[in-house]
Order: sequence, then structure tokens, then C-alpha cells
Amino acid sequence: MNTLKSTLGVVAIAFITLTAVSCKDANKNEAPTPMVNQMHQESMTDDAEMAKPTFTDENTQAMFQHYIHIKTALVNSDAAEAQSGAQKLMEFTEDTALKSTLTQIADSEDLEAQRTAFSDLTEKMTLVVNASLTDGAVYQQFCPMAFNNKGGYWLSTESEIKNPYYGDRMLKCGKVTETLVGK
Repeated sequence: MNTLKSTLGVVAIAFITLTAVSCKDANKNEAPTPMVNQMHQESMTDDAEMAKPTFTDENTQAMFQHYIHIKTALVNSDAAEAQSGAQKLMEFTEDTALKSTLTQIADSEDLEAQRTAFSDLTEKMTLVVNASLTDGAVYQQFCPMAFNNKGGYWLSTESEIKNPYYGDRMLKCGKVTETLVGK
């Protein structure tokens, strides 16, 4: 009987200790930190050294801002906001292939379908950025695990990795592959 009481006492103390530690951690008001895959996390350039990107004309500037809007929505796993960004970006282009890709994002509530279309959008926007970036830097980033390990690129105004293909599931998975600078 004494062994049972001793065991119950140890279990009770362990339970109280775990509860106290858990409550203390919960009161920190900090968002949980997503798992970081150290192998894929890389930052190649200090953002403070680079100016924010500017482009040859206001239309291209607006297009890029709406592209970043879509990227941020996908990072946040917000399908409705990605739809909104795609609709806004459509107003600034006459390119039918680009509009078709944007329609896939705007007409879908499925994050995975939006992310697939975003990969195509990134390919098209990279061409636009390369042709019209006049000042500052845009970071081309890559996640090797996206799309069943085929990989996927995206553009960012900062070197810090915020993965639009996985959102908070693997927020930091990726690396900067190239820094596009104004001509």
C-alpha cells in the first residue's frame, strides 16, 4: 500500500509540475514557432543593403505589388485573399496567358490549386521583373520540396524565406537562389 501511495505522490507531483510549466508557456502571448528545416533555410543578402524595388512604369509597379499580395496570402494560407490579389492584378495586364493563370487563382477556393497556379504566375512575373526592374532588389527563392519534390520558385522583396507553397506547415523551407537588381 505504501508503494502505491508513493507512486501516486510522484505522479501527482509530475502532473502539477507539467501543468505549471504548460500554463507558464501559454501565457507568453507568443505565436508558436513553425518547424524550421535548417537544411533549406538560407539568406544570401542583407535586406538593409538593398533598396525596395522600383520598375520602369507605375503599371509594372502595381503588378508586382499585387503579385506580392497573392504571395503573402498564400504564405498565410488565405485563399480568399489570394483570390482578391489575383482579381486586382488582372486589372493591370492585357497578357492573355497571364490573365488565364490569374483566373485560375481568382476562381478557386482550393489553396493547393491556387499554389499550383501561383508557380505559373511566378514564371511569368519573373520575366516582367527582369525586363523592368530599375532600382532595388527582388529575391528569387526556391523550395525544393514543393510539388512532390519537383520544386517551386517565387519572388520576394525580402531575403527572409516565407514559403507560399506550404504556408505555416513549412514556412522557412527554401532558399534565395538569385538576387535580381535594378539596371
